[in-house]
Amino acid sequence: MIAPVRAYVNKIWPGGIEFDGATDVRLCLDSMSTDSARLIAIGDVHGCVHALDALLEAIAPQPSDHLVFLGDLIDQGRDSRDVLDRLIELKERCRLTLIQGNHEEMMIAAQESEQALRYWEMCGGFATLNSYRFGGSLRDVPAEHWALLDEGRPYYETDDFIFTHANYLPDVPMSLQPDYQLRWALFEPERMHPHISGKTVFVGHTEQVDGNILDLGFAICIDTACWRHGWLTAIDASTRQIWQASRWGLLREQGEPSHRGWLAQALQTAPAAG
Repeated sequence: MIAPVRAYVNKIWPGGIEFDGATDVRLCLDSMSTDSARLIAIGDVHGCVHALDALLEAIAPQPSDHLVFLGDLIDQGRDSRDVLDRLIELKERCRLTLIQGNHEEMMIAAQESEQALRYWEMCGGFATLNSYRFGGSLRDVPAEHWALLDEGRPYYETDDFIFTHANYLPDVPMSLQPDYQLRWALFEPERMHPHISGKTVFVGHTEQVDGNILDLGFAICIDTACWRHGWLTAIDASTRQIWQASRWGLLREQGEPSHRGWLAQALQTAPAAG
């Protein structure tokens, strides 16, 4: 029994792991199910906790799964505090990687100066502070939330995929990418090219207001404007299975248009008041 497991582990982790006996084998089998493990990217949450809850219920993360949040967890939506609480809880259920978005960058910088604070507030920070209490301030943000925000990384890279918040320079290794490109640059299809690594890149940041992901094959943008009556999108990097939920916590059905679309149509066709 031990020999086949050791061979399997050595295939997954070069260099191998030593096994002392049946207990180690059992623990290994319980904790490793790489055949069924999923690598799932989740787009810009922007304080939409009901959408996040609906996605997590649909995805049903297992301990072997790895969820990569592409940044902009906070701001714009009303429930940033609850979103951060959910992620702290989620860390106990599965593997979690957080990419820093430009909104996390602004919130962290807001601690440094009054000017930075005011700029962040005008970019959605007011909604985040009000999620702690009406008229809240940075002092209302608990230490565990600051610690979670500090976990954000500029990108995450595997053998086959790259995950970052906004964009990338195609001919530059990820370790040398400028911060602006990773967190602020827009995802413009006509200017996009495959990354030099040949890996598929998943990003958020640039809102797809029609509610559909922008899939170029070599790069995929999954910010589908949840807080603007679009959808929060999650995608399995390997299978391309997609889950989407509205800000009200409703899963998107096959072929269903974005709420932004029908809301605009309803407003156009509504009879004039008076």
